[in-house]
Amino acid sequence: MKQFRESEDHVLADRLVNYSDAMVTLAFILSSGLGLAIADPDTLDTIAGAAAGIVVGNALLGVLFSSLLVTLRQWELELRAGVVLSEKYKLYTRRINIARHVVIWLSITQTVAVMLSIRV
Repeated sequence: MKQFRESEDHVLADRLVNYSDAMVTLAFILSSGLGLAIADPDTLDTIAGAAAGIVVGNALLGVLFSSLLVTLRQWELELRAGVVLSEKYKLYTRRINIARHVVIWLSITQTVAVMLSIRV
């Protein structure tokens, strides 16, 4: 029975990692879509009027995604607490988690920078 419980925890921890990756993908796609809308002359006039709101909204979205990533990471580590993890595993999962945050914030920063440069 204990082994079954450990495998459930392992599967759920893996699922949380998948959710984290999906969230990063969603953040990147949303920011890229906004960037493409900014670059399109047909939609630029419509978006330019709401630039400040879009910049704030995009930044808040980044905060939301980062907060969720931190929460998912904590839950994953709690689920893996009963398992002995190698130092290499801990190092690489920490680096991957940092890379997720970097991808989110680089895509949001790039979109905000483009929006602010057009606004000027």
